[in-house]
Amino acid sequence: MMAGPLRLAILAALALAPCVAAQNSGKTPDRPLDFDPVKWERIEGWWTNGTELLRLEPNGAYRLWVSNDRFKRPIEVGAWRRTNYAFFDLEPYRAKPGTRHRVNLQKDGGVTELQREGMAEFRSVPVPPHIPADDMLGAWIAPTEELLVLENGRYEWRRTAPTPGISEHGGQWITEGDSIMLVPDSDAVANVTLRSLKGSDGTFSLEGPGGGRMTRPPTAPAPGPGSEPRTAPGTPAAPPAPKDRAPASVTPPQAKPPGNG
Repeated sequence: MMAGPLRLAILAALALAPCVAAQNSGKTPDRPLDFDPVKWERIEGWWTNGTELLRLEPNGAYRLWVSNDRFKRPIEVGAWRRTNYAFFDLEPYRAKPGTRHRVNLQKDGGVTELQREGMAEFRSVPVPPHIPADDMLGAWIAPTEELLVLENGRYEWRRTAPTPGISEHGGQWITEGDSIMLVPDSDAVANVTLRSLKGSDGTFSLEGPGGGRMTRPPTAPAPGPGSEPRTAPGTPAAPPAPKDRAPASVTPPQAKPPGNG
């Protein structure tokens, strides 16, 4: 008794098949993936969203700041692990074991972005954003002294003239706005605060509370054809390891603020 209805149902399905095939033939193809699953995109380097700053190291370490000031203490340090062509995980060191933050890769107008929950999208930059501290890095000189501010957060100072007082010291430096504070390794040496000043010609100088200024060392012009090579004044040589001595002469002696011991 079921042979008749079953036969009719099969015939109806066969009759509709060509119609369905015809409809599907005009269907728009699926949108291609943002990323090629076979060829992973390199993501090492600097990333910023205008507020936070992220550094992905080639060795698998990462640092995250809540500002673009890479010289401040990061709020998060850990390891990053690429587990998929479209996302990777951040694993903070100072967190409960197993804590992971998923970061997705996406495209916006063909530009790769990193998306982490609770933060705006990060975009890759070839170099970290410029900040006031960048204008304070490098070598500085005055008539009787010279200073080297290093990118690793260290500084080296030494006296260059036979005048009374301390001859050299070194330590860490920190910035706040347009000022830089030298924090010596020795408690016997007072902190030194210098203010960055920009001249009308675009050059910078460092000024201490006493009004003394330090400027960039001059550079020699390129030698002309047939002339003897000239040696440009170089960056101040690194002084020996700092020792316990009196305050530097770039500013008047001052007491160390609490907490710098």
